[in-house]
Amino acid sequence: MFKPKQRESKAHVHTQLILFSTIFLLFSIFIGAFITVHPLYLQQFLGKAELVGLIAALASLAGLVSSLPFGVLSDKIGRKRLLIVSFLLISIVLFAFFMNTSLYALIGLQIAFGISIAPIWVISEAFIKDISPIGRRGEFRSFYGTFANAGMFIGPLIGGLLAKRFEIRTPYLFSTFLLLGLVVLVFKLKDNNRDGNRDTESSGIGTDDLVALLKEFRQQPELKVLALCTVSLFFWYSAKWVFGPLFLRSLDYDPFIIGLWLGISVVPFLLFQIPFGKLGDRIGKTKMICLGFLISTLFIIPLGFLNSLSSLLATIFIISLGTTFIEPLIEARVTDIVSREKYGAYSGIFEFAKTSGFLIGPVSSSIFVYLLGISFSFIPTVIIFILTLALFWYTQRCVM
Repeated sequence: MFKPKQRESKAHVHTQLILFSTIFLLFSIFIGAFITVHPLYLQQFLGKAELVGLIAALASLAGLVSSLPFGVLSDKIGRKRLLIVSFLLISIVLFAFFMNTSLYALIGLQIAFGISIAPIWVISEAFIKDISPIGRRGEFRSFYGTFANAGMFIGPLIGGLLAKRFEIRTPYLFSTFLLLGLVVLVFKLKDNNRDGNRDTESSGIGTDDLVALLKEFRQQPELKVLALCTVSLFFWYSAKWVFGPLFLRSLDYDPFIIGLWLGISVVPFLLFQIPFGKLGDRIGKTKMICLGFLISTLFIIPLGFLNSLSSLLATIFIISLGTTFIEPLIEARVTDIVSREKYGAYSGIFEFAKTSGFLIGPVSSSIFVYLLGISFSFIPTVIIFILTLALFWYTQRCVM
C-alpha cells in the first residue's frame, strides 16, 4: 500500500535533481562566459600578470569570510530564497563590471563578486545533499556535477567567441541579462530543507551555532583531510582559470582558443563524472581520490612549458581526468559522514575550503610568476598536490 507513495517520492526527487541540475547548467554557461575573459579584462587595468592574480584573489577573500555564515543561514531560512537573492546580486555586479572604467571601482567589484557568488556554491552542494538517497550519493552528486560542467564547457566557448567577435566586455553583458531570466526557474524548486528540516523558531545565525559547528568539525579527522583535499583542488582551479588565459595569451592565442582550452578542461567531467561516481559508491571513494591526485600531479608538471595547441589540449584533458576522480567524490564522502540537518552548514565549511584554495592559489602563483615568469605559474599546484597526496595517503593508512 505504500509503494505508490514511494514511487511518487522517487519521481519527485528525480524531477528536482533534473531541474536543479538544469539551473546550474545555465548558470555555469553564463559564469563560464565571462570568467574566460576576466583575467584579460583585469590585465587591461593592471598590466602585469602577477597583479592580476592578487586582485583576482580579492573575490576569494570576500567569499572566504562569508561562506560559512551563508551555509548556516541556508539551513535556517531555506535554500531557495537565498539562491534567488544571490542570482539578482550577481547580475548587478556583472553589469557593473561591463560599465566600469575605474581601477578603484574594480577592487570593490571584485569583493562584491566574491560575496554575491559564495552563497550560490554553498546552496548548490547543500541542495544536492538534501535530495540524495543513501547509497546513491556519489551518483547524484556526479549527475549534478556533469550538468554544471557542461555549462563550464559551453560558457568559455561562448565567452571567447563574443570577446573575439566584439570586445572583451561583451560576455559580461551577455551573462547579466540571462542570469536575470534564470531566476524564473528557481521559483519552481521545492525547498526540502525549508519544508522539513529547519528550525522555524529561529532564522538568525548565532555565534554559538558557528562555534559548535567548528568544534564538531575539528573532532572529525577524515573531514579535516577532505577539507585539505578541497583546498588543494581549488588551488589548481584558481591557477587554471586565472593564469591559464594569461599563459595562453603570452603564446599569442586568441580569446576563442583560450575558451576552447578552458572548455576542454571540463570534458572529462562530462564523459566520466557519473560513471566515476557510481564506481566510487561501489569500490570506495578514498582510493579514487588518491588516484586522481596522482594523475593530475604528473601532468601539471610540464603544462607551463608546452607551446603547441595539441599538446596543451591533450595535457589539460588528462589533468582534468584526474580531478574528475576527486571533486564529486569528496562531496559524496562528506554526505556519507555528516548528519542531514547540517548539510548546509558543512557545505559552508567546504565552501570556505574551496575559497581558501581560490585565495591562496592566485597569490602563490603570482609570486612564482613575478620571480620566474608566466611558465612557472602552475608549479605551486604541483607542490601542494604532492603534499596533499602524501598526507591523504598517510591518514588513510593510519585509519586502516
